[in-house]
Amino acid sequence: MKRGILGTVAGAAAMLFWVGMVQAETMPKLPSAIQQAGKIRIGVKCDSPPFGLTGPDGKPAGIEVEMAKKIGEFAFGSPNGAELSCVTSEARIPSLNGGKIDLILATLGRTPSRQEVIDYSNIYFWGTSNALVPQDGPIRTLADFKGKTAVIVKGASQIPWLEKNVPGIQLLQLNTTADSIQALLQGRAAGFVGDGGLVYTLAANYPKLRIIDEGIDPGVNGIGMRKNEPDLNAFVNAALKRLKAEGFYEKVIPQFVTEAPVVQVMKRGFLEDAPQR
Repeated sequence: MKRGILGTVAGAAAMLFWVGMVQAETMPKLPSAIQQAGKIRIGVKCDSPPFGLTGPDGKPAGIEVEMAKKIGEFAFGSPNGAELSCVTSEARIPSLNGGKIDLILATLGRTPSRQEVIDYSNIYFWGTSNALVPQDGPIRTLADFKGKTAVIVKGASQIPWLEKNVPGIQLLQLNTTADSIQALLQGRAAGFVGDGGLVYTLAANYPKLRIIDEGIDPGVNGIGMRKNEPDLNAFVNAALKRLKAEGFYEKVIPQFVTEAPVVQVMKRGFLEDAPQR
């Protein structure tokens, strides 16, 4: 009886492995260096829920992290085909161009200055950013930041937009989201600026903070890769198309988001086409 059960389990495992390999073979060809390495190295966020965070087991978790695992599965038949590394906003592009990772899948907004030094995949998420402020604070609109300080993560794409569109704002740039929220709660800044999904998630967990509805820096996110890697770009774009076709986002968003406003932001950003800019 035990042999029969073990045989069934082994057969099922073999079938799953075979299916994974068939899936990998149906994708565009990966660059030879990645094929030879047997893994694709992907930088993800570990401080920006629900996109990327550190899970209870100390490992990366979140919507973009699950995307990265699926890319590893499409590439090598198993989620373990993706080697994940936590990256900060400031270190993302240097880590990529320095050869430490092959892809950036870490809330990477597409900007003209970044497009000069890296290539992007097709858009997979769009949305606005928002400001988070104390419930009892004086900030009601972005214009109220004149002469006041907003804290923001170093290397964030919103920095040039804020400097251009919010006269008189002072920016305190810190290394991580956790550092930024701590600074806000300590009164070292009048507000925090971040991606909309992140800000709505934080607001749901910090009742003493509220969101300014006025949108900041409408933008789109793509997966970053080094310049002139057409095979990798084709593979990544095929993976993104497949994720959407297979209903991936509808399944994964509820795993990391329960608050209705955040669900709405995530579904809109991942499932609807970005507006023309």
